[in-house]
Amino acid sequence: MTDQARRWPRWASLRVRVAVLLSIAILPLGIIAVLQTAAVVRETLRLERADLLARTVGAVNTETALLRQSFGAAEALGTAALSVGAGDLACPRMMGQFVDTRSHIIFAGFIEADGTMRCASTSDTMDFSAQDDWRDFAADPRPMVSYSESGEVTGVSVLIATVPVFDEAGAFAGGLSVSVPGALVNTLLSPDFDGVKLALLQPDGVVLAASVDAARIERLGIVPAELDIRHGGYTQDITERDGDVDLVAVSPLINERLYVVGVWEARPEAAMLPILGTGATLFPLLMWIVALGVALFAVDRLVLRHLRLLNRRMAGFSFKTPGDSFAVLDGAPDEIRDIANAYNLMIDRILSDRTELAVNLTEKELLLREVHHRVKNNLQLIASMLNIQIRSISDGNSRQLLRRMQDRVMGLSSIHKALYAGSTLARVRADQLLRDVLQTTVNVSLPAQSGVKVAMQFDPITIDPDQAVPLTLLAAELVTNAVKYVGRAEDGEARIWIALDVAEPDVVLTVRNTVGTAIQEDEAQEGSGLGAQLIEAFVSQLGGDMTQDAPQSHYAVRVAVPDLSIDGVEDDNETDEDDIGNPDLRQVG
Repeated sequence: MTDQARRWPRWASLRVRVAVLLSIAILPLGIIAVLQTAAVVRETLRLERADLLARTVGAVNTETALLRQSFGAAEALGTAALSVGAGDLACPRMMGQFVDTRSHIIFAGFIEADGTMRCASTSDTMDFSAQDDWRDFAADPRPMVSYSESGEVTGVSVLIATVPVFDEAGAFAGGLSVSVPGALVNTLLSPDFDGVKLALLQPDGVVLAASVDAARIERLGIVPAELDIRHGGYTQDITERDGDVDLVAVSPLINERLYVVGVWEARPEAAMLPILGTGATLFPLLMWIVALGVALFAVDRLVLRHLRLLNRRMAGFSFKTPGDSFAVLDGAPDEIRDIANAYNLMIDRILSDRTELAVNLTEKELLLREVHHRVKNNLQLIASMLNIQIRSISDGNSRQLLRRMQDRVMGLSSIHKALYAGSTLARVRADQLLRDVLQTTVNVSLPAQSGVKVAMQFDPITIDPDQAVPLTLLAAELVTNAVKYVGRAEDGEARIWIALDVAEPDVVLTVRNTVGTAIQEDEAQEGSGLGAQLIEAFVSQLGGDMTQDAPQSHYAVRVAVPDLSIDGVEDDNETDEDDIGNPDLRQVG
């Protein structure tokens, strides 16, 4: 039973089953927690990006206001220039006065539809008709912002805001340009606003102004016209050449002709956002593992360890050391302690019953040995009485019959002696019993000077007492018959072979004697036939099969018993014979 329990798969253990059941119980909560956490993480990241975009737009409020003022001034000046007339001297004077009163504007000029600028704050006349920027503007007149490192008029870096001017009929009349110093815009963008780098971009990605080196912004490859900017902004993670990941926010400003870009350089907390997001998603799984571990620990401490101790005590129960089999559970729950107490009471009851059974068994064994001893004594008494009767009878035939009866009684006495003298009453050493009984039979039946050589060979076996009686009596009758009819062979030798062989599934008893000149002529006379009847009865009682073999040199009887209950034992006396060295002994029959 213990070996079968050890072969049970590990999944059948209580710990594994508790773990599976707890996992199934916690799994729905874990799934809900994972889904909710994932949604929270997604919403947090969205709000984070929206916040970054809002801070980007808020960081250029001053620049946006400046450019809006510039566009507003350009629209007002364009209307005034159109009403005064570009060729009128009052137009340049008006432009000059406007520039003088505006500290953040260094130039203002009206470019007519043909590309000629005659009305400007510098009173210079210039032709822009051949420039691509002007042609594009004239072809598609709408407000625009451009940047020039060296202005055509001012000769310094400027940010130019240009608005189209239309006459009363709606025809394109020209464009009014207002120039803001590029250095001023860069100066306004230069403060580090919460770690963000700012830049103003045209739709095609050209950097108009930046708080850092414009080339660094250009390396990021941001082209607002190619981006899907919705809901007023766009955010994206861009990996630089050095492997750092920057968060870029892009938002449109004036009529989608100018864009503000905020670049949050790689920061430890920014780099941790994806990790934190993943960790937050995995947090319910971690909670599930921790909860499962705590539950298993609790089950192990409260139940499993006590059950393991109780199991070890049960499996290690031994009558030699019964004190080690008691289960003393410290800190166990009441239910398990009750089980342990019931087990301890059962051990006490078993030990008590075992002691009582051992006493009863000893008493019964003593009584049974006494019975066998008394039966043996009674049989010996009967044999003695027969011996007295034999002495008083003068008839040889009667004396012979009584002597045979005496031999049978002594055989029964030897059997009972072997039963009570043995180490156990449940089993009998058949080889030792046969050796004792047959040796006595041979000694009594053969004259001292007969010269008959007797060889005995018995395989060491144990059998039931019920089988020992008929087997021993059968062997005694066969040996008596062999002694009665043994003769001297042609070589002058007289021999008797007796063997008990274990040839599974049979046990074979063989008795063989030489034939020839009779040794005991008076014994070989015709008998009463009782021996033959007893032999047949004993063979039938054992359920055996008897065969006879009578060649010229010898006579053999072989009895095979198929259902004889046997147990092999160590052979301490393989041979007990008067004539050693008989090569044909195991080939008898």
